[in-house]
Amino acid sequence: MPLRSNSLRRARPLLGTLVEITASGASAGLPTALDAAFAAIEQIDRLMSFHAPNSDVSRINAAIAGCEIRVHPHTSSVLHFARKLSALSDGAFDITIADVLMRNGFLPRPEESAVARTAAAATFDDLVLLPDHRVRWRRKGWIDLGGIAKGYAVDCAIGALRAHGLASAVVNAGGDLRFFGDPQPIHARHPDAPTSLVPLGVFSDCAVATSSGYFSGRISGSGVTEPLVDPTRRACVRWGQSVTVVAPDGMTADALTKIVRLSAQAAPSILERLRAQAMVIDSRGMRRCGITTPAEATAA
Repeated sequence: MPLRSNSLRRARPLLGTLVEITASGASAGLPTALDAAFAAIEQIDRLMSFHAPNSDVSRINAAIAGCEIRVHPHTSSVLHFARKLSALSDGAFDITIADVLMRNGFLPRPEESAVARTAAAATFDDLVLLPDHRVRWRRKGWIDLGGIAKGYAVDCAIGALRAHGLASAVVNAGGDLRFFGDPQPIHARHPDAPTSLVPLGVFSDCAVATSSGYFSGRISGSGVTEPLVDPTRRACVRWGQSVTVVAPDGMTADALTKIVRLSAQAAPSILERLRAQAMVIDSRGMRRCGITTPAEATAA
């Protein structure tokens, strides 16, 4: 977004990336609005971090089977939406894959034997969501909200900015975007040439998330491993493409990139149900699936 005389741009390291917020509106209220947006993101970071020992995620991961844990309403909202996506995708989206990411070096490991004891595969069906924001394990597992919480944090930031009556704003959390007001041109990196940008279109009042493996892979003796887990195989798989999803909100866009990659047959109907569109770039070029969103002003 080009800066105007009544625009303000700030960036802070959060969510394991650099979060940048650009907003336009009455000059006197801009600093307060951006502070509120960053505070909203910081709260989600504290609640849903895999690394912070007192986060809701860490408390769930430390709980033994049968022990009830009360979580923040924000965490509960994300868990319930993850449950919905898991059901819609027949398990292709599953947050109980942290043990696979730990074994492949993408998340820090606790005691090795603890991971080994639960490696035989608790699924999201084993995490029971109870009333009053409580959860318990039916069978012990490990969750990671890295595939959905960043989009939710962006949504919370946008909510804070809207509450301050701003005319236009963009929140960019390492490629997870949401914006309102001025239309935004969107580009994605080509997976075969990450320095090349592919224009996807100009969009308004929506969220955009792009996922790929071009900067996240690890080289091991067996080749390159990327932090994308196929829950049915309990193994990391390669992206092999760039997936961009345009959706009404960031949490939906963030999570759907994984479903598009892991469940190609189910993805079109899920995208349409959630009013989303996906753009997949690979060696064959770019193709779209899902709805053409009302937020799209012009197509590339």
